[in-house]
Amino acid sequence: MKVSIVTPKSTLLTCEARQVLVPGEKAPFAMLERHQAIISTLVPEGVVRIDTPGGESLRVRIAGSCIVEHHGEEVSILADTAEIEQ
Repeated sequence: MKVSIVTPKSTLLTCEARQVLVPGEKAPFAMLERHQAIISTLVPEGVVRIDTPGGESLRVRIAGSCIVEHHGEEVSILADTAEIEQ
């Protein structure tokens, strides 16, 4: 599935993923391919983990008003700020 992380200034990241773990406002949750469509708010400050098909894990720190939408084979994460952790 395709994952995009977008801020008001730019698209921080677009990549393929086999799993995306997000800090949901009520509880963290993971999305896999063919996951049920969902739109959810995220915590005001947290970390998104993206597991790529090649076995790599990317961590992105998000902050501010954040939401995630998964529809079809696309996951979009909108955040006020986002930064890839090293």
